Amino acid sequence: MTYIKVIFSACLLFAVSDALALDMSASGEQREFHVDTQIELDKFYDREIIKFEFVKKNWELQFDGRNFKFNDISDVLQLETSIGKSDPLNTYTLNLLENSSACYDVNGAPTDSKNLVSVTVDGEAINKGEGLDNLEFDGVNRVGKYSHFDVELKFAPVSLKDDYCEGMIKMSIELAI
Repeated sequence: MTYIKVIFSACLLFAVSDALALDMSASGEQREFHVDTQIELDKFYDREIIKFEFVKKNWELQFDGRNFKFNDISDVLQLETSIGKSDPLNTYTLNLLENSSACYDVNGAPTDSKNLVSVTVDGEAINKGEGLDNLEFDGVNRVGKYSHFDVELKFAPVSLKDDYCEGMIKMSIELAI
């Protein structure tokens, strides 16, 4: 329906321009015609990210009492898309949107322990607000292009005052159109 509106408006503008060109006595009066357009993104851009998740899905932190820190975590981050083999799109960006952590004492007051986790993706450190650019897909399966990343979360020691710690890590994938 939108497609027909755009063609009709464009043809109307063309006919008006031709009529003014034929009439030499036409004044310099101009008229403006507005064209409405609606883009249905799901039809315009049919590539999608099907899976973007860690293999383990849930991590159980274990505390190392001798070193007074949480044990490091290693996992694999999976990316699967519907981008076909013949599609020229082959690069993307992995972003670390958030990496925050804080600890609290028994009364719920914040302690000095903050930013306890450093994130490494395929051996490269990545900080909050940064991205790994121009990454290429590892391969193609029957659904589309995919990649796997080795992710390590390394924890810094906590203090003796810490009774409770919480944190959040958010990552995103950015495909170019």
